[in-house]
Amino acid sequence: MQENQEKFARSTLLAVVAVHLAIVLPLAYWLNIWVDEASTLYTTQSGFLHAFQFAWIDEKQAPLYFWIMSLWRMLGNSVFFARLFSIICTTVGIFLVWKFARCFLSNRAAAIAAFLFGLHPLAIWAALEIRGYALGFVLAALLVHLNEALIAQGAIARTRPRIAFIVVATVALYSNYYLGFVLAGCLVANVVSGRAKNILNFLLSMIPVAIVFLPQALLVRDQFAVNTQGFSEPRSLIEGLRLVWQHFVTILLPAGLFPTGEPSTIAFARLWIVRIVCVIVGVFTAMNLRHISNRSWRLLALAATTFGCLLIAYFAVGSDLVELRHASVAFVPVLLAAVSLGFDLSAAVASNKLRLAAVAVGGLIFTTFFQASIVCLYPTMTKRGDWDRVADYLESSPEIRQIYVFPVYDTLALKQTYYDKVHIAPESGYFRFSLNAPQGSAASRKDEISFLISQIDPNAKEIWLVTGSICSETLACAPLESYVKANYTIVTEQDFYLEKVRLLRKIDK
Repeated sequence: MQENQEKFARSTLLAVVAVHLAIVLPLAYWLNIWVDEASTLYTTQSGFLHAFQFAWIDEKQAPLYFWIMSLWRMLGNSVFFARLFSIICTTVGIFLVWKFARCFLSNRAAAIAAFLFGLHPLAIWAALEIRGYALGFVLAALLVHLNEALIAQGAIARTRPRIAFIVVATVALYSNYYLGFVLAGCLVANVVSGRAKNILNFLLSMIPVAIVFLPQALLVRDQFAVNTQGFSEPRSLIEGLRLVWQHFVTILLPAGLFPTGEPSTIAFARLWIVRIVCVIVGVFTAMNLRHISNRSWRLLALAATTFGCLLIAYFAVGSDLVELRHASVAFVPVLLAAVSLGFDLSAAVASNKLRLAAVAVGGLIFTTFFQASIVCLYPTMTKRGDWDRVADYLESSPEIRQIYVFPVYDTLALKQTYYDKVHIAPESGYFRFSLNAPQGSAASRKDEISFLISQIDPNAKEIWLVTGSICSETLACAPLESYVKANYTIVTEQDFYLEKVRLLRKIDK
């Protein structure tokens, strides 16, 4: 029986990896880049020394991923190859969550954990990003696994896993500051373990981590100041809780990672499913407390602490820096806590038929919502901005004209996809601007628009103007549109996915 279960767990792992790769590899080759990926390519295109000096300045975040990517790209410089690093990370992540569940729970739980991670739309999305999110999944999984191993070993914990935990913790902080939230969760997990020795050992382990991280910690304050300069949106506890709850629900049961427009029927159904399941699980847990292991309480406390830190981050830096991609550090803790709690509760169910029915219903629900969310990730088979098609459209023009892009940050995406020898402006200031007023208001990007207008050649008779969706969906570009109306006529106009290209002709005055 045990041998059959182990064979089933291994077969499930291989099947999930195969399906995961079958989804992400073609998409990694096909999909265009969007501006955040273009930013990574820009930061790492000049080699390791440049990335080592400027990654933390330009990107205003932990630098290690960009250092790694600058070295990785020496082996291959294509977009597909850059994404391959993230794909490797998500594949390793599948193995790590499978290994965790197999070590601490059961072979069946390992199969479920691999399925929930490998086919989760968030893992699919991270695999297709030239950013550090997939690496964050790997590091979060290692932190939780090593922390649980050290707690299980207690006073007789070996030196090797403790050193490994210290190394991984240091790498995590240099890769993503928000992984510090997972470390805070690990501390709380040690507290929940009820052993003072575990708490003391954890705190002692953090001393070398703090020492090694100190040089970067001195820079974090400057990065924090830059990220929070300019207009700051009002913050409230209710809004912060709503934001964190939304991320929790999306991680638990996604119905589209980045919804646009009015809520869909599937999103409405998802919300009520999660609400009902949370109530049922809460009641069933309260009725079967003796079946809930300390391990599950530790993992639940770890996940809850991670979300608590995200709430604190919302008050510190605002909602723009606590979006789902930032909250993805909670993905692995939530998944492992849910699998562990489900494993414990299943033991409280006497009927095998009822257990199998619950697994079947859960599998059907997750498969349905996962599939729908993956399809909705890239509905037009392109990432936001549609930069490949934008570049093709511009290149098809028989005449060479200067190109101006707004928002300024989006210039990076066009520069990475449009290769003709033509002036694309602005040529600087990509990471410089912050909001001047509430998001989407007419004055929100006043300084950035003034800067762009100052870059426009007043002698050019015709220019291309490429503007993002904020210009069509909000009033943010009102000053820019007023300038265009006063000085140019629109010759041609072409819409792309969340991007608009216009050919403007100077008005003779």
